[in-house]
Amino acid sequence: MNNNNLFDTEDLTGSFDTNDIEQNKAISAIAYIPILFIVPMLATQSPYAKFHANQGLIMTLTCIILNIASRILGFVLEWVPILPTLVSAVFSLTSLALLIIGIANAVQGKAKKLPIVGGLLNVLH
Repeated sequence: MNNNNLFDTEDLTGSFDTNDIEQNKAISAIAYIPILFIVPMLATQSPYAKFHANQGLIMTLTCIILNIASRILGFVLEWVPILPTLVSAVFSLTSLALLIIGIANAVQGKAKKLPIVGGLLNVLH
């Protein structure tokens, strides 16, 4: 994977019914707000919403891991005054970028995996 294709992830939109997509865009977007992937997981049987719920679960786990890593690195690197803050900011911006990309895909009717982490886990069907 080269840098030009980092955000050009696998697009599975064609494998979902267009009516399902249109009817479930809003609930699919909710899946990207951390922890709220549970809403489309439990509230609907929509395959499109379940896809986004799975991506939301991945994003939530990624945010948790980045938060823990940020705290550990902050502790280890505390002797360099600005470094812990910089690491925390980069990890926070990464989490925010995943959230924005996921919500944008959901409301645009796209079933695209999140960059880098989107293909790591397929739990919800």
